[in-house]
Parts: sequence; C-alpha cells; structure tokens
Amino acid sequence: MKQLLSFLLLGLFSFSWAQKIDKFPFEYSSERMEKVLVDVENKFKIKYSYLDSIVAQKKITLPKRKYSLKEINESIELQTSLKITQIDNRFYTISKVQDSIRNYQLKEIIIEGFVAQGINKTNEKFIIYPQKVETLPGVTDADILLSLQQLPGVKSPNETATGLHVRGGTSDQNLILWDGIRLYHPGHLFGMISGINPNVNQTVNYCNKSTNPKFGERISSVIDIKSSDVITDKIKGKAGINALNADLYFQIPIIKKKLGLQLSGRKSLTEWWQSPTFNQLADKVFQNTNFNDFDNQNQFDFEDYSAKINYVPSSKTSISVTGIVIDNNLNFINEVPNYSVNNQKMNIINYGYSFNWTQKYSDSFTQKMLLFYSSYDFDYEKRQQFSTTQFEAYRKLNRIVDSGAELNFSNVFSDNLSLDFGYQLYGNDASHLFSSFNQDIGFDLSLMQLNTINHIGYSFLKYKINDWDLHGGARYNWYGKLRIGSFEPRIFIQKQITDHFIWQTTYERKSQILSQIRENEANDLSLENYVWVISKNGDNPIQTGNQFTTGLIFKKNNWVVDLDLYYKTIKGITSFSFGFSNQFDTAVRSGNGFTKGIDVLVQKSAPTWRAWLTYTYQDSQNRFEDVNEYNYFQINSNVKHAFNASFNKKWNLFSLTLGWFIHSGKPFSSLNSDNQIATFNSERLPIYHRLDISAIYQLRETKSTSLKVGFSLYNLYNRKSIISKELERRYEDLADYSVPKYSIQDYYSLGITPNLFLRFTF
Repeated sequence: MKQLLSFLLLGLFSFSWAQKIDKFPFEYSSERMEKVLVDVENKFKIKYSYLDSIVAQKKITLPKRKYSLKEINESIELQTSLKITQIDNRFYTISKVQDSIRNYQLKEIIIEGFVAQGINKTNEKFIIYPQKVETLPGVTDADILLSLQQLPGVKSPNETATGLHVRGGTSDQNLILWDGIRLYHPGHLFGMISGINPNVNQTVNYCNKSTNPKFGERISSVIDIKSSDVITDKIKGKAGINALNADLYFQIPIIKKKLGLQLSGRKSLTEWWQSPTFNQLADKVFQNTNFNDFDNQNQFDFEDYSAKINYVPSSKTSISVTGIVIDNNLNFINEVPNYSVNNQKMNIINYGYSFNWTQKYSDSFTQKMLLFYSSYDFDYEKRQQFSTTQFEAYRKLNRIVDSGAELNFSNVFSDNLSLDFGYQLYGNDASHLFSSFNQDIGFDLSLMQLNTINHIGYSFLKYKINDWDLHGGARYNWYGKLRIGSFEPRIFIQKQITDHFIWQTTYERKSQILSQIRENEANDLSLENYVWVISKNGDNPIQTGNQFTTGLIFKKNNWVVDLDLYYKTIKGITSFSFGFSNQFDTAVRSGNGFTKGIDVLVQKSAPTWRAWLTYTYQDSQNRFEDVNEYNYFQINSNVKHAFNASFNKKWNLFSLTLGWFIHSGKPFSSLNSDNQIATFNSERLPIYHRLDISAIYQLRETKSTSLKVGFSLYNLYNRKSIISKELERRYEDLADYSVPKYSIQDYYSLGITPNLFLRFTF
C-alpha cells in the first residue's frame, strides 16, 4: 500500500510527500531573507506569499547541514519573529505575528504562475511582478504593457504596446495609474514600447471584470501600477542596456528603516545610433508617410524618469511622494530640391506627481489618502518652407490637466468580513487647438476647452461563508458641469464547487467622461490622429458600459484550465468629424455597441518547463445614427479568433521561451467604383500569424550582484501581414468636398525584429 501511494503521489507531481521526507543542505551567514526564501522555494518546490516590506530588513543564519522544510520554517520564525502559515501542500504565507493575514485574504490567490512565474491570478485581478517575470515570447526586458498581451482577452491589433484592446474596448478606455498618477500617453516610439520603466521594483494590478468600485473613469480595464514601498538597508541598483535604450534604477536609504529614496531614468539611443531594432520599428510606424532615413539630423528620441520618497515614521504610518515624466520628441526634415523644406516636429509629454499617506489606527482599521496631479501635452507642427519669407504651417495642440484627492477607509470586521469605503474629488481640464497659418495670415480650424469637477462616493463589501466568496459594492459619480449622476454597481460571486473546480460570475457598470476621438486632418502620423476630449451634453455624451461574465477554473496536478464567458454593452460612442476638409460634414453621430466573447487558458507546469495555450473568441459590433441605416457592423479592431501557444524551458542558468500567435484578420470597409464606401467593415483581412522567441542567460549571481544577458526575436520567420486598411479622403475636384471619396492605404506588420539586452543588478 505504501509503495502504491508513493507511485500515485509521484505521478501527480505532488510536493507534499517531498516536503515531508526531503532534506537539503543549506548554509547562510547573515544572509538576506529574500535570498533564503528563493533558495528554499527552488529546493522544496513550494511558494511563499509575503509583503516585501516585512522581510526586507531580515537576515538569516543557518549552520551548514541538511534541513527539512519544517526545520527551515521554524528557524526563520525563531530568528525573525515572523509567522509562517501553511495554506496547502505547496503554498505558505509569511506575516507579522501580531498581524496575521486573514484566512479570506490568504485564499485570494487562485493561480500562482498564470502564464509565467511572476504573474498571479486572484479572485478579482491579475498581479504582475515585472522584476520576477520569466521570459515571455518576443518581449525584451519584461515590458509591462507587452506582458499584458500574453493574457487571454488582451489584444493589440496594430502591434503596439499601448494599443491595448480589452474585450472589445479601445485603448483610451483603459485606466492606467502609476502610484495614483493618471497616464494618458504611457508609451514610447508611437506606442511600440511601454513608457513605464520595467526595471523599477513595482507591482502591476490588472483588472478586466468586477472592478473594485474605488476605480472608475474608464469603461474597459484598470492597470494599477504601484512602485515599491521598501526602504532598503543599503544602496541597491540596476543598470541595463538594449538596442533601443539604456536605464538606471537606484534604491537609496537615507535614514535607516525610516526614509528612503528611489530614482530611475531611461534614455533612448536612437538619436545617436539607429539599430536594426529601431529601423524595423520605424519602418512599421512611419509606413505610408514621408518619414524615412533617420540619422543625426532627422531624429526620434524618448526618455522617462521617476522619483519616489518613502517615509515610515512609525509602524502604523507610511508616507510617499512620487513623480514621473514620460517624454517623446520627433524632429524630421524632408527637402524637395528647388521647391521647399518640410519640417515636422512633435513633442508628447506626460508627467505627474502624487502623495500617498497610509495610517493604521488598529489591526482592523486603516485609512489611506491620495493626492495626485497629472499633465499631458501634445504639440505637433508641420511647416513647409518655400523661401526665407514664405511658408505654410499646420499645428495641433492637445492638453489635459488632471488633479484630485481620494480618502479611503478599510475595516476588517472578522476573518470573513471586510468593508472598504471612500470619497474622491477630481477635476479634468481638456483643450485642443488646430490652426493653419502662413507668413501673412493664420486662422483656427478648431478650438475647444472644457473642464469639469467630479464627486465620487463608493463602498465595497467582501464576505465569505463556507465555500462562497461574495463581493459587492457600488460607485456613484456626480459630474458637476454636466449635472449628471451615474450609479455603478459591482458584483462578484465565487463558489468552490469541488477541490478542483471554482465557479465565478460577475457584473459591473462603468462610465467615462474623458475619451479620445479621431480627427481627419492628415498630418502624416496616422497613429497620432486622435485627440482627448471631455464629454458634454448632446454633442459628445458620457460613455457607459455594462459587463456580465461567468466562468469556471479547474486546477489539478499542475494543470490549469480557465474559461470565462462575457457580454458587454456600451452606450454613448461618438463618431465625430471636425469638418476641416469637408465643411459640410460636421455632424456628431452617437451610437452604441456590444461585445460577446470567450477567453480560454490551458496551462501545464513542471519544475523545469511550462506550456500554455490561450484562445479568445470575440464579436464586437457598433451602430451609429445616420450610418449604415443604423444597422450594426463590426468594429475596426474586431479580431474574431485569436490563438496563442507558448512554451518555456529552463536549463540551469538558461531560459528559453517560444510563442506562436495566430488570429483572424481585422475587418475593413469596401469601396464602390466611385470610390465611396459601399459596405462598412464587411470584408476581412487575411489571417495573421508569427513566431516569437526570447532567451535569458544568467552570467553571474552572488549574494549582492547579478549579471544576465538576453535576446528576443519578434516574428522569427519574417512574415509580413496586412494588419489594417485605412480609408483616406481624396480631394480631386470641388465636388469631392460635398460628396466624400476615399482611397485605401495598406499597413503591414513588423518584420523580423531582433533585440539584445544586458542587465546588471548590484
């Protein structure tokens, strides 16, 4: 019987038997606790869950000999006064003795290592630790927004990092926060890479359903990024370089365990060196434009910086002040001999500040306060110089100022019951200007400035009873200038059906007052033909969205199957033309839409390898007044079927990941013989597919330093696919101004794109 039991346990990859009988040699002399925990996890194939702040200052000493897991845990508890609690055969939590983590909190992590190590799934969201994420196919340096695209239901039909379409939503419908600062342009190189330095110690919370009611402002998803609150005991740093940029990150203690400083900076190399990686990205971004042959005169450059001060005056109080800057610059000169010099300049900058204060009044009652300020500035000018005194120019400006405050209270009544509630006050100020001018005269094509002050109250209750998890809450928005209120319920229900099956169902309602619309004046930069505007009564209504989901999660023997069905409706969508080129077409057309879909993940894990498959089915359709006879038609980004197969393998210090991606082509509109729109998005592009590969090799690793090198190849077999067909207005005679005619421009995917990186931690 004993032999049979051993055989069965081995076949099921059980860790519990190994933990009871295995012993491994360990020896430490005042070693950092983080390092010890990683070693123990690797040896015993277990996982610890803990807050970085409670282990950051701890040291562990173990005489040289063999230890069982129980002996290790007991020794850690004795030396640190921390409590190690076993959740199941694999998972353990570490907490302060006087503030043990509640049972209902311990069980929130449903899947550890969702897709890759460093990505976890809880009841309500995904948690990504960029510095811990293993290699992902085609992703260099753990780019945060590119990493999100590995998850089912997250697409980027235009192959950008920032163009995230979540379950039929558009990219401007995603709320992106960095320590509470709103980010409106979180990308570099026209969105091809993330504008958030992935090598800063930070945690990414991504939610696509049943969003906590303290989050609003967008109707699709929330990407809440929080930088580390840890105050290190000595100076720590990271430095890295790849084919696009170089970066630095420092954690500097000022007062031991009380005051610490974090600094980060990342600067492009593109103005000095146009690498093959940059050239491939530039070819993709600037296709169908006159931008080519970047050099020391024609430049594109980017940079981002952040700073954070952490202050912990007592065990119950913590304060932090954060700042971030994301900056992009383009300066391109194109000369037509004996005619003119065409100069296009663009600057896009997003910066902000935040103040966070957490006060713990008791073990169960906590207060958090946030003050934030965010600014976004877009400045584009196209100037055609005919002589020293004659020129024609066009300018586009778009500015957002966003500031506010939030006060949140959290009360834990028992192991099974907790309540969050709070109040928010924030204001938006959005303006844009489009002007055309020459040496003699100038006039405004469009000028608008709107602002609003909004008041929000919310509450969120979590209750657990037996095998049920019930979360319910609501958010009420009062949009001051519009004199409109919005009530937004949020519901989450989870049932543990068996030891291996979990059922979930959710409902949420959201609203959005600030959004992007497309402007139709050609500026040779189709990726930036958008402008942020504030909703107003009549012309540009508030967007509202409702989403219902239901699904099952299966976990057994290192297998995971995650199935989620969803249905979304959206009202208040706006189709808007400023009427620059067609003075007779200034109508604002409002509409509504729906999305229905299925997200599926199948994953198998082993100690040295991991494989996962994802599949998404999506049907997204909109309709607008006076368009297509008010019938529904597919949205531009509606990729009906998307499939991904990925595999990660480790050999000691080497890790390799492959990923194959295939999806349906995007829909596009067809033209008739008169070059007018015949059908709206009734045609579909050919199937898209590519193979990506990434690898990392650990060159050196000691107690205080590490050095690693890696590479990625995007689109390994260099398949060029048409990823979109864009309609562009044609003006051949006066009649075209009243009866629009169009031509179609084809846009192609990235070709094979290599990248290398070197990273040093000290």
